[in-house]
Amino acid sequence: MNALAPTLAQIRRALARHAPEKSLETFRPAAVLVPLLPRPEGLHVLFTERSKELRSHAGQISFPGGGIDDQDVDARAAALREAREEVGLDPRHVEIIGQLDDCPTFVTGYVILPVVGVVDPLAFTAAGRYPWTPSAAEIAGLHELPLDAFMDPRNRRVEQRLRDGLPYELTWYTVGGATVWGATARILRQLIEIASAPVEES
Repeated sequence: MNALAPTLAQIRRALARHAPEKSLETFRPAAVLVPLLPRPEGLHVLFTERSKELRSHAGQISFPGGGIDDQDVDARAAALREAREEVGLDPRHVEIIGQLDDCPTFVTGYVILPVVGVVDPLAFTAAGRYPWTPSAAEIAGLHELPLDAFMDPRNRRVEQRLRDGLPYELTWYTVGGATVWGATARILRQLIEIASAPVEES
């Protein structure tokens, strides 16, 4: 039997008590938005499929995001700006509920600051979907995937690797024909793990 996906209430509580761990790497800072979509049938997560014409991460499944610019007040502002540019998500329709640990990418040289936001269901169309307007230059497609599908062990593969002599885990998720791996999988996995962790009594 598969574990149940954490509810939005569990995710809110987990992020409220989570102190994001900062990376010691000096890579260029970037921010991504983890967009949560509340639906009657359960919580979904939005992923982008990057254009194959892009210079970096071409064709990969990822969260909306990019480098933090001088004009951005903080990671949250950068994540919301990038989400508007990439998928047409209006910042007024997003409630930021917390932030996850910094996620360094050792191949491309970024430290990603993951920001978690809930998309307001009141902004959905009559068909129950947000009116996305993806950037033709950057986005090849969008994937709205149910969070509970990522709890199914049949959809997850984990490999043990070494970096500089230290062990780490590499995770792949395959859901709805989309393969989520790399930093995006690490970010999603942490969100699930902290939201699913039992709360210790004080």
